[in-house]
Amino acid sequence: MASALWARLTWSKALFGLLIVNVAWTVSLFICPFLVSPGSFANQVGGANVIDHENIWATFPLYPRIVYTIGDAQCHQLFYRSFWLNGNQMPIDERMTSMYVFANLGVVAAMFARPSTSTGQVMLDALPAFLRRRLAKLGTERAGVAIVVLGLIPMGIDGFTQLFRVNNYESTPLARVLTGGLAGFVGGLLVAAMLVTIRQFSIEMQALQARYALAPASER
Repeated sequence: MASALWARLTWSKALFGLLIVNVAWTVSLFICPFLVSPGSFANQVGGANVIDHENIWATFPLYPRIVYTIGDAQCHQLFYRSFWLNGNQMPIDERMTSMYVFANLGVVAAMFARPSTSTGQVMLDALPAFLRRRLAKLGTERAGVAIVVLGLIPMGIDGFTQLFRVNNYESTPLARVLTGGLAGFVGGLLVAAMLVTIRQFSIEMQALQARYALAPASER
């Protein structure tokens, strides 16, 4: 069973590199709160897409300083929407942490999919059979679009309802984890499927060029 799964893996330097980088980043999110003293980053709020806790990061050792600074640049880092480890907020909030965790699963799923020059086909093949059968009725490319849209809609609804305080709505940790996880899986799957597609297109082009070079002059 294990050897059969291993044989199905689609290997490429880009795909493997993507997985390694994302796994390393995800693991860093969980390690870094333990590399600083408890309470070093606690009960803080900030803005998205801006580094607003530089004074705190300056007191951290190099590794957690880098990870927390990157997290600061992309996340609000609201303490009441964050996981806590070792008495510290994690570098990014619950939803974004879940996105990165599940993006790894999306990449792995694409690695087990049958190579194709169609990104939609790769995404379809990465899904369980019961979903694949239903989505395949839409056609390959429409199915790919549907996977992306359906993966993002729950997070969009939950996030924007919370952002605009519709009926004073505040998302729950479970909702943030589930919607972020679904979006992360689909995002990882999409990027990895594109890399599989590029690699397969290159392989098929090389095969055509080799066949053309070997063909008799009269057949060219």
